[in-house]
Amino acid sequence: MCWDTRDYDAVAMISSTPPTAPRRVYLHLGLPKTGTTSLQALLWRHRDGLAARGLLYPGEDDGLHHRAAMDVHAQRYGQWHEPGVAGSWSHLVETIEAWPGDAVFSSELLAAASPEEARRVTSAFDAEIHVVCTARDFARQVPSVWQENVKTRHTTGFAELLEAVRAPELDHTGRVFWDYQDLPRVLRTWGESLPPERVHVVTVPRGRGSTRLLWERFACVLGLDPAAVTVELGRHNHSLGHVETELLRRVNLALGDDVDWPHYAAVVKDDLAAGILAHGRSARPTLPAEAHDWAAHTARRFVDDITTAGYTVAGDLDDLLPEPPGDQAASEVTDAQVLDAAVDTLARLAKRVPDQHETNDAPAGWGAVARAARSVLATSPPGEVVDRIRRRLSRRRSG
Repeated sequence: MCWDTRDYDAVAMISSTPPTAPRRVYLHLGLPKTGTTSLQALLWRHRDGLAARGLLYPGEDDGLHHRAAMDVHAQRYGQWHEPGVAGSWSHLVETIEAWPGDAVFSSELLAAASPEEARRVTSAFDAEIHVVCTARDFARQVPSVWQENVKTRHTTGFAELLEAVRAPELDHTGRVFWDYQDLPRVLRTWGESLPPERVHVVTVPRGRGSTRLLWERFACVLGLDPAAVTVELGRHNHSLGHVETELLRRVNLALGDDVDWPHYAAVVKDDLAAGILAHGRSARPTLPAEAHDWAAHTARRFVDDITTAGYTVAGDLDDLLPEPPGDQAASEVTDAQVLDAAVDTLARLAKRVPDQHETNDAPAGWGAVARAARSVLATSPPGEVVDRIRRRLSRRRSG
């Protein structure tokens, strides 16, 4: 077990590595939706200070790690047509190999690697390899993955995704989910040639202050003093409510192929989802009560596998076990709720887009988004749409 994340006296022992110790390369490979974005933002923001302490987080920009992972997985991610991918893996390896100290490579895209791809990565470095995998409560993972999928233009509904995940042999969507979220498989794949003490599971804590505590656990694995980094960050991965996510899913359906990925990422993902829908008021998506036993059984299997394998754990394995569903279990989103969210979104857009036009900064693709929004609104009776818009505008004037 790693030292308790509140016991800062132990940091000195971890940080005072003997000069004869081998150079280490830490491979942080996800899982997706386990605080990876926040950890990567912290590593990037404090890269100079970390380098001064002997730990390299390489890259001329903060996208190098993901591009390098896509380069390793060329067939899996070729459809994204990201510029600068070709050759980025070799560049990252050369940068790390030229560094005299430890280094960390972080991308959740590595989680889906095949054994051959994992061996290609681990064999590229003349260093002691450590695999680091962040993991969290499985009952929180499934809704979070659905939301993230929708933010990257998927159109699968929440109930459909849950059904596919529970029967992956019948559905491609379910198989892709488990490529990234099957924690025991990911750990076996990457730890195949490593002693278990060099395979680290970092559990994601619950509740307020979770980002700070997650960083403390993660820093512990890297041999860092957690206090060397200021943890306060803006929001880097904007969560949506259940209703807003369903609205975005319907927008994706209406958009079809009208908007290419770069425009979608800039206009829909970054502006519409993060800038507008993330400010919605609906509750976050959660598993329905009937799926709780299945999620708890899956999480227990994960914990048992980690324990049996003897991997090093930073944090508490109980963090991976779902809490009782309580009274907030998921319910079906209604068309009326989606309509309300769509009207609110259009009202917010009406305030934003003219200002952008005045500064000649209107993002490309808004026309397609507006057409998609009209398509969503068209599913309700015209009179009801007009009435809701009038009520919304009346509330705004009176407020």
